[in-house]
Amino acid sequence: MRVGIGGPVGSGKTALTLALCLALRDRYDIAVVTNDIYTAEDAQFLVRNEALAPERILGVETGGCPHTAIREDASI
Repeated sequence: MRVGIGGPVGSGKTALTLALCLALRDRYDIAVVTNDIYTAEDAQFLVRNEALAPERILGVETGGCPHTAIREDASI
């Protein structure tokens, strides 16, 4: 299963992700991929708060192009 969480800045997406990880990590094999234009801050927040093991959290910096986070070939 794949779950996508979207919303405006400051709406609680990362807090919701943390809560879901804490609630589900002992019952399911889960990982998190975060994406942001310039930083991996959300991923770092999840690591600091021990949402999952650090190797299960990946922060992708898209550089302003969200396609780099979702496609193997970002030129498409």
